[in-house]
Amino acid sequence: MNNKLYLLLLLPLFSCTLEGVKENDNDITDTSIVKAEIDTIDIEDENALKPDSLNGQANEMVFQRKDGLRIEWDIKNDDQIQPNDVVMVNYTARVAAGEVYDSNKELGEPVPLKPGIGMMIPGWEDGLLQMHIGDKGRIMIPNALAYGEDGYLTIVPPDADIIVDIEIVSRIKPLKLEDGVKVYKWKTAVDGAKPKKNQVITFDYFAYKKGKEAGIYDNSYQHAEPFSFKYKNDNVVDGLHIGMSVMKPGENAFIEIPSKVAYGSKGMVDLVPPNTDIVYDVRVSSIQ
Repeated sequence: MNNKLYLLLLLPLFSCTLEGVKENDNDITDTSIVKAEIDTIDIEDENALKPDSLNGQANEMVFQRKDGLRIEWDIKNDDQIQPNDVVMVNYTARVAAGEVYDSNKELGEPVPLKPGIGMMIPGWEDGLLQMHIGDKGRIMIPNALAYGEDGYLTIVPPDADIIVDIEIVSRIKPLKLEDGVKVYKWKTAVDGAKPKKNQVITFDYFAYKKGKEAGIYDNSYQHAEPFSFKYKNDNVVDGLHIGMSVMKPGENAFIEIPSKVAYGSKGMVDLVPPNTDIVYDVRVSSIQ
């Protein structure tokens, strides 16, 4: 996967400002969403609603919440997405009654989403957690759960409702390592070797914090070059050493790190609160 293209794809998803990769000086205060082009929706009006009830019974293919969040399924399964999952999805996001503003179609392959880290706008995340592996459908998000009165740059107008056509392709099974570290590899490599002590690992990353203040707090793209450190011999959090122990060049993964092997009871300045778990979304370019 082309990292630059993937970065441009993810920009509308982020729930906070990415210094060094933002397009202007407006803060990105929310994220976006995910899906695939769903050819199975066969209706003349792409904004038309499915009936909420059939023959006097609730339509199980429709979910409607009081705050306006709505999901309509074309295919619905029973293996529900869980809060700590990483799922691979195809998606197309558009303004209701408007144009498409984001899609993974150009990439030609599914992209990963992880709930609970502030990666998506609220309506997208809440909708995703109502869905199941193998589902196809659309998440209809009211503006209050999307980009609100500010909109998103010049892409999403103020007070716009959002529609995300989405296909949940698969769930990534985590590798469970010591001290509770989990690695969700969403791109694997056949060749290459795992790191040995004192080898230099070079990678790009997005770093997220979990909890009430979930969101991105750091990324390598703001420095305009990948980050490097010596494996088992450098001043990065212990959990990152543990997570990188199973990575090869060319692999991508979410590395979920408990607070005890992250920043612990002290936290990290104003970026990560005390006793907060963190997640690195990494793309390893080399191990030398």
